[in-house]
Amino acid sequence: MTTGKEVRLQKIWKHSRAVLIPYDHGSYGGPQPGIEDLLRLTGRIARTRADGILVAAGVVPQIASAVGQLGIIARLDGGFTKYRTDLHDYQQLWSVQDVLRLGADAGIVFTFVGTPVEGESIRRLGATAAEAHAWGLPLAAEIIPPSLLNNHFGTSIFPKAGKNASVHEENTQVARIGAEAGADIIKTRYTGDREAFKRMVHSCGARVIVAGGPSIGGGDDALLQLAYECVQADAHGIIFGRNIWQHPRMEKMVTALCAVVHDDETVAQARKLLR
Repeated sequence: MTTGKEVRLQKIWKHSRAVLIPYDHGSYGGPQPGIEDLLRLTGRIARTRADGILVAAGVVPQIASAVGQLGIIARLDGGFTKYRTDLHDYQQLWSVQDVLRLGADAGIVFTFVGTPVEGESIRRLGATAAEAHAWGLPLAAEIIPPSLLNNHFGTSIFPKAGKNASVHEENTQVARIGAEAGADIIKTRYTGDREAFKRMVHSCGARVIVAGGPSIGGGDDALLQLAYECVQADAHGIIFGRNIWQHPRMEKMVTALCAVVHDDETVAQARKLLR
């Protein structure tokens, strides 16, 4: 690992596991409730125990004055929105040098494995990873099991899962594919089987962070339980968006999640912090 990567990763992994909050969702669907005022949202997050944020590179200048000690993961790609009616790969919008000049501590790109555009998408990941390595920038690949892509994006344009598809096997395979293409970090979804997910983490070859996905039903306990399951499955952190910034007591929920992820608290112990 280069010195630059090591230094930047330490800004995000201040603890053994990271609590990250993404709000790059506007690039796909516009200003959803909770992310209308990015500067104010960033300031609120910076006053919590969260470790970092994930934002579109283009908004880093807007929020720079409020970032504080938060690590910044900047999205380098885009060009895929909720208005798309056919399947295309994301396109690179920002270079590694661009986001380094903005002050980012890591970059992220989406990678569509198990789709008709996977060849192009993996090549793009590899090329970006090579550039990132040369400049000492950690790179994450957001790489979702094919069976969950329609759920993740709230669309139906991706191929439907086959009858015998195993989301656990898909997750293990696509995570390793992303790591072998050069990603330092894999952003994926929790697949519901703790032992299967743990095997994926240990066979991946990169740090694994878990996305929250669409809004989780079941209330606060369900979100805390998801974080707890991720910890027990040896994930390197969580990256929860809508379930955080659409929560009526956002700061308290971040505190509770940090108790689980940073401090190894149980769901019952963390729940007390929501009062």
